[in-house]
Parts: sequence; structure tokens; C-alpha cells
Amino acid sequence: MRQRRVAIAFLLASAGYLVLSFGFPFGSLAKPGAGFFPVAVGVFLCAAALTVVVTGFGRAGLAGPPLERDARLRVVVTAAALVGFCLLVPWLGYPICAALFVALLLRRLGATRWPGALATAVLSAAVSYYVFAVLLAVPLPRGAWLD
Repeated sequence: MRQRRVAIAFLLASAGYLVLSFGFPFGSLAKPGAGFFPVAVGVFLCAAALTVVVTGFGRAGLAGPPLERDARLRVVVTAAALVGFCLLVPWLGYPICAALFVALLLRRLGATRWPGALATAVLSAAVSYYVFAVLLAVPLPRGAWLD
């Protein structure tokens, strides 16, 4: 029963994310706007959540043994980092938040030491900013302290 509640909560959270992502300008396939990627992620999350709900209600429970403590902690850290990213990006800006997000995930989820995690995080934030902000002209938040 608990797994079904979690599946429904996942579906509701995914649907809420999708609804909120429609607040950004979508643009077109030729010239995507700021809402293009969030809408795509929201659609993917809703599809994944719907799969989990159907699986959960189609059987007595979700398949597989319950998660171990370390696996549950990784899920919580990832979810908390994503929520933190979403809350901080308007104030700190995309490049800083992306670097912090990647560094935290690499450090917590992988066996990477801090120097490697930070180098990878800075590089991935710079490349993703260049691809989206420069090449695709997607207006990414620069942060309140730069505006």
C-alpha cells in the first residue's frame, strides 16, 4: 500500500512540475524558448510516474526488494539537490547552481573526490551554459546579484 501512495505522489509531483513549466515561453523546435526543456522533462517525468503507478496497481506491490538504507539516502540526496537547484537558480544563477548540483551529486553518488568532482562540475556547467545560452539562445537565469 505504501508503494502505491509513493507512486501516486510521484505522479502528482510530476504533473505539478509539468504545469509549472508551462509558465515559461515554449518557443518552437527551430528556436526553443526557456520552457522547452522543462516541458520535455515534465512530460518524461509524467510518463515515468504513470508507468510506476500502473505497475504498482497492476500487482500487489512494486517489483523488487525494498531499498537498502544507503540507496534510500542517495534518492533523498538527489531529490533534495534538485529542489535546492530549483530554489536557488533565480538568485545564484544557472552556472553556479549547475556546478554545485553536479559537484554534490558526483561527490555523494560516486566515488569521486572533491577535486575531481569540482573540476567536472565546473566543466559541465560551462559546457551546458555554452550549449543552451550561447548556441541555442535559451535565456538562462544569471542570478539576482548579476541583474
